[in-house]
Amino acid sequence: MIQPLPTSSRDAVSNLPVNERIIDEEIIGEGVVGEEVVDEETRQLLTGWRLWALLGLLVLAIYSGRYMFSGTPTIVESTGSGTEINYDAYSVGTTSVLYNAEGRIDYTLEASEQTHYLDNTTVLSNPYVRLYQNSGERWNIAARSGRIHGAADSDNIERLDLSDEVELFQIDAAGERMTLTTGFISLFPGTETMNTDREVTMTTNTLRQTAIGLLVDLRQDKLTFRSQVRGRYEVPSSQP
Repeated sequence: MIQPLPTSSRDAVSNLPVNERIIDEEIIGEGVVGEEVVDEETRQLLTGWRLWALLGLLVLAIYSGRYMFSGTPTIVESTGSGTEINYDAYSVGTTSVLYNAEGRIDYTLEASEQTHYLDNTTVLSNPYVRLYQNSGERWNIAARSGRIHGAADSDNIERLDLSDEVELFQIDAAGERMTLTTGFISLFPGTETMNTDREVTMTTNTLRQTAIGLLVDLRQDKLTFRSQVRGRYEVPSSQP
């Protein structure tokens, strides 16, 4: 009898005797294993690529960490045109002495710090001014801050603005002390005058007076309080 041809190799194996079937199954099995070996190589190739990529990232991370924590700072310098130096002199602990035409001391100016700017102004920290006259010191002025406005045609001071806890005081020949306190005052060395539009408090041994605005004529030693003048006079007690 003629047997029909098998439709597949596995069908052919099933029709073979047992011994031959085992041999053929081993052969076919080896062919299947061969196909799995090809797939395994591809998988190993992909695994190796990922491994090298992971190692590369790890090396990069270690290098970046060493760079970040190496302790060597990175210095960045700005060279943009927006950064400009607007001062040309700075000093600490200065004392300036200005003389009049006769060679006598006109006034002295001390400051803990001073910075001279290109617009011919000078900013002062803790300025202290002593104004003199022929008989000696006339006024002493202390403040927290100040600004000198230089004259346009010379090195002279055109105006000196004093601000923040300004105190002016003098002691007369009888030993009586007069003190003026205000938040701001301007000194004009050329005209030897001072003025302010702020509140002013004047105190002496027997008088306390407040006002808004003050004009001081240093040549005539004259004080003019502008408005809202209020004062209280106290007579010293004769009792011990």
